[in-house]
Amino acid sequence: MARMAKVLDAAEHMLEEVGPEKTSIPALAEMTGVPRAAIYPFFPEKYALFSHLAMKHMDCLTKALALSVDEPTRDWREWVDAAIRVTADYYNAHPAASILLLCGSFSDADREAHESKNAALGTLFRAKVASLGALTALPSIPDVATIGLEIAFACMKHGYATEGRVSPEICREATRAVIAYLGSWDEQG
Repeated sequence: MARMAKVLDAAEHMLEEVGPEKTSIPALAEMTGVPRAAIYPFFPEKYALFSHLAMKHMDCLTKALALSVDEPTRDWREWVDAAIRVTADYYNAHPAASILLLCGSFSDADREAHESKNAALGTLFRAKVASLGALTALPSIPDVATIGLEIAFACMKHGYATEGRVSPEICREATRAVIAYLGSWDEQG
């Protein structure tokens, strides 16, 4: 497993340096000294490798957001702002995550993983706002909580595409957009 960890680390570095198009299993084999024949049983193509890395980053991002749920806030709007900042900080600290999660899906497995991540984060969001006694009327059809998350991710994708990072200005716009959308469902507001 140490060899695969070496390959995964090298893949993240290569994604950052040359992008997904130029990242390849043969180049990773050459860079790491791990034979291609040892890589292919785990990752038969680079997209399987990308999916694995994307899932790893989705799990880490979900854990970071779950920790932010535990932080006390007075208002759901404050929590939205904090969650967006946690997400932006994660993306900015992990450029490979930005490439894999913000630039797009590379395969059907990636798209399914994104849908799963968004549903899990939507559930997390619902639980947080319920604990604050807010946004009690968020419908599940359509899934308003997940749509709100998609709005935030769209802002971050735009920021990453135009600036190569998720800037504080983009975080503010993401917060404003999500609050405006979800605010229409706020029975207390």
